[in-house]
Amino acid sequence: MDKKTVEIIRLPLILALVVVLGSAALILSHSATKEKIEEQNRQRILNSLRLLIPDALHDNALLDSAVEIYEPEILGHRAPMQMYQGLLQGELQVLAVPVTARDGYAGDIQLMVGVTDGGEVTAVSVIAHQETPGLGDLIEASKSDWLQQFPGKTLLNPEEQQWTVKKDQGAFDQITGATITPRAVVIAIKKALSYAQEQFQ
Repeated sequence: MDKKTVEIIRLPLILALVVVLGSAALILSHSATKEKIEEQNRQRILNSLRLLIPDALHDNALLDSAVEIYEPEILGHRAPMQMYQGLLQGELQVLAVPVTARDGYAGDIQLMVGVTDGGEVTAVSVIAHQETPGLGDLIEASKSDWLQQFPGKTLLNPEEQQWTVKKDQGAFDQITGATITPRAVVIAIKKALSYAQEQFQ
């Protein structure tokens, strides 16, 4: 085999080796990153659940209590979601209900609403949104206390027709300059309350 033929064969082999090694590195990197992302997501969900399902109201492992639900009409889901149950001595005490407000200013707003067996909101957590920074994103607990007006509320307190923002003659504060986002969130929370009430019956 002459030198020219060796060179012709060697170059593709080197390229093939580089591709194989690069692919292997990517696979290993993806595997390590995937595990880290999954753990971060698990921790984020658990942190939210600690607010939604208080320790005093459950003695079960919350992440193991997930029930898959898919309610596109009632709860606005676009895909199956996880609902979490807080059990105390085997009795259902609290539900963390996933709900999607499809009518946010910039698109879907994904929420999780904690509801007790007595029909009270324990807390509301914003899971994901694309609302405008400095306006619509003030629904986030880390950026304002707007969500603090919901714990303790029920379908009867305030009355049904008042489950909207004050601009619409409702009971809930809006966010200055951003009425569409809070309006969507209030309506979504009400839907989650209604759904939870049916589950407790």
